Amino acid sequence: MSLKMITRSLALGLAVVIIGCGDDAKKEEEPAPTAPDLTANAVLLEEMEQALTKSVALIFTGGGAVQGAGGGQVLVEGTSFIFQDYSPDGELIIGGQLDMELLASPVTLKGTIQLSGSMEFEVVVDMTIDVTQDPFTYGGTLTVDEEVFDVTELQEEANS
Repeated sequence: MSLKMITRSLALGLAVVIIGCGDDAKKEEEPAPTAPDLTANAVLLEEMEQALTKSVALIFTGGGAVQGAGGGQVLVEGTSFIFQDYSPDGELIIGGQLDMELLASPVTLKGTIQLSGSMEFEVVVDMTIDVTQDPFTYGGTLTVDEEVFDVTELQEEANS
């Protein structure tokens, strides 16, 4: 499996989580969405994708850390991504851990992260990524602030 494929898989999961959550101010003004808004915060997504590319590369080089543009770091140990007050922008802060099982078929990504600062959510990630398909297919769920989202549906929405 290539670095690009792994990064793409992880990026989709985190993009849905982080970008899709929106911010607290918007929640008060707009009705609750039926699914995360994948078009919001493109700059944040770009920063996260760059950090994830570096993080995934560390899996193959024995681990290490990627510093957040806004502080903190993502520590890579084995196939675990440990978010230590990681901030892509100085406003959103991410803590928690995601574990990727690269040898599973399909690949799995599981764990819990906490978002604080500009967004306040706990996110439980329980995803599968079938890298044998072109394009990749995703399954499982993301639970954001106790609301469960089907990853397959989110992927379809993102691709439309």
